[in-house]
Amino acid sequence: MKRFFLAEKMKYRHMAMGGVIFLMPLICVFLSAWLTHVYFFVDSYNWWYTALYPGFLGILCGMLGNKDKRKKNHTIGSLPCSMGKIWDSKILVGAWMSAIATICIVILTILVGKGMQAGLHMDFIAVPSLKAQILAGILIWITTLWEIPFCLLLVQKMGTFLTLIVHMGFYVVLAMIMSLRPWFALFPQAITARIMCPVLGVMPNGLLMQPGQMYYSAQLAEVWAVPVGIAASLVWFGLIWILSRRWFERKVVSK
Repeated sequence: MKRFFLAEKMKYRHMAMGGVIFLMPLICVFLSAWLTHVYFFVDSYNWWYTALYPGFLGILCGMLGNKDKRKKNHTIGSLPCSMGKIWDSKILVGAWMSAIATICIVILTILVGKGMQAGLHMDFIAVPSLKAQILAGILIWITTLWEIPFCLLLVQKMGTFLTLIVHMGFYVVLAMIMSLRPWFALFPQAITARIMCPVLGVMPNGLLMQPGQMYYSAQLAEVWAVPVGIAASLVWFGLIWILSRRWFERKVVSK
């Protein structure tokens, strides 16, 4: 599997994928610093996992999927290897690159925040601890892995543009609405936003976890949501991976 992974990575070494990986977190951090000021830390992460990160994954999967799709998958269909392993390698490359982007958002948020405190003497509201920010980055990555096979599948079926519209549209709506429900784990789009409530102290709508805030509920701060969310997201990841892999194998082999 290592050879497939390395081969898949090499296919994109001359593309703009590396720029996208660093540019999207930079845009998120810049907009948060420019527009929200004292709520910089809270909004940097909230805007990332509710909107910009799903968009980033849609673009990333578009790059991963379109290179072969433009040639109707003939270039890989003629290879003497399992098409399932080709699909697996695309998912693993996507997971690797999404991990880099997540590391970037955490590091940039911490560094820019420290810079604003030192250079502009900015006093922020609700600054998460360093441990909480690192934990948030890890959880964001783990609970969004399911999006990679899902978006790769959508790209194969409808192209990058429609994938972005469909994926981001459903993601934002479900993240805002279903994450507030006790059964949030049944909707993978709602999991990340829900578990960030106890981790970062921010609700899916970006408001602080404080009594009196719109949609505030003491249940949102309960820690049990974190292990439940992790388990559910990994189940979704495995399920979508298996189903999309079987579909891709049948599609390529049938041509």
